[in-house]
Amino acid sequence: MLTMKRAFSFAVVLLLALLAVSAVSAQESAPVIAPVACDEPGALTMWVWDENWATAIGASIDEWIADYCPGASVDLQVQPWGQYWDLLSTNAAGGDLPDVFNMSQDRFFQYASNDALLDLQPYLDADNVDQTVWGSGMIDPYRWGENNDLYAAPVNWDTVAVYYNKDLFDAAGVAYPTADWTWDDFATVSAALTDPAADVYGSAVYSEYQAGYANWIASTGIPPVVGASRTQCTLDDPASLDALNYLKGLYDEGYMPSISVIGGASADDSFNFWLAGRVAMVSGGSWKLPAALEQTTFNWDVVQLPLNPETERSRSMLHAVGYVASNRTETPALAANLIVFLASDEGQRYFAEAGGVAPANPGLQDEWLASFGDADVNIEAFVAATNDSQGVTVFGEIWDTINAELTINIFDLGMSVEEASAQACGVIEPYLGS
Repeated sequence: MLTMKRAFSFAVVLLLALLAVSAVSAQESAPVIAPVACDEPGALTMWVWDENWATAIGASIDEWIADYCPGASVDLQVQPWGQYWDLLSTNAAGGDLPDVFNMSQDRFFQYASNDALLDLQPYLDADNVDQTVWGSGMIDPYRWGENNDLYAAPVNWDTVAVYYNKDLFDAAGVAYPTADWTWDDFATVSAALTDPAADVYGSAVYSEYQAGYANWIASTGIPPVVGASRTQCTLDDPASLDALNYLKGLYDEGYMPSISVIGGASADDSFNFWLAGRVAMVSGGSWKLPAALEQTTFNWDVVQLPLNPETERSRSMLHAVGYVASNRTETPALAANLIVFLASDEGQRYFAEAGGVAPANPGLQDEWLASFGDADVNIEAFVAATNDSQGVTVFGEIWDTINAELTINIFDLGMSVEEASAQACGVIEPYLGS
């Protein structure tokens, strides 16, 4: 009798274990974002600016029509980057936008503030799209209105991390950085790797908005330069000033080169300075991975940005292109349905398989990582950076001020952080909403 009880108990435990495994497998196989069949087919127009994207998006649209919206049609047009925004702006003024089109975070303000875009929130809610699966940096810049509704579904992402020269670390006997390093650690390493005799600097991490100083401001919890509502300049916020003064301190100590020494104010100039072996660490975007893999002549790796000592956060700037719809489309439900499909696991798989561009759907990051083959580099650092990230809230009219003038004033002309920030805010504020 006791033996039978044990056998029965074992069978029950085994059954429960199998059920648990099945449940886990079902959870793992469940789509992050599931497509939904359209209510009624129709005709749509869609604009993109990239020929390669058009190929992937076109294949995705074909699947949408075949499996979820038979009878629908999409006139997919490529408007080259050089004329895309001029054409879009002209069409917006005339009320003749395409039904669906690609949007950039730094351009969103212009179209949202002019009521040109369809509010996708009701459609995303109706289709049970869990928007929390997207990192804040991907979607927060695409929120608008009193209810902070979402007006875009993200297409892709790029984040920023620290590229470092392992050979310079080895020569100086300095341990490689890890994901839990801090601002203090970064300063210590920058000092240790600065070698005036060899004309080598420890770091160069301020150049440009997205790849440079804005990441350090973001880690304080303050949106860099412009607040999320696009109504205030944040450069004069105490936390923002602290972050900029931290960087200026490294510069004043001689651990970071001036813009004149680097040869230019762009992030490309800083990255090329790193490729030339003149600096041990540089902040750079995931978009620089192909160049690093192809052009480096030394051993290197990537690590997440260091943790802010006050917030204990590492927050990368993140830019995501979005899918948006015109507020004047005659078929808003159909346009929204296509966008949901393009953002779904099925729709985004074409992007993941194409390689190069990191798909926004978090269920497909392994495919993106696999596209780099057997590269012995911590590419996962860029994926990890999506979890707590800051999206782009600035826009074109202030781009030169925040991308070059601010950094030139601080890191080349010797202007104080406070004076340079006040000057920049003076330029920015007339362009902000009330």
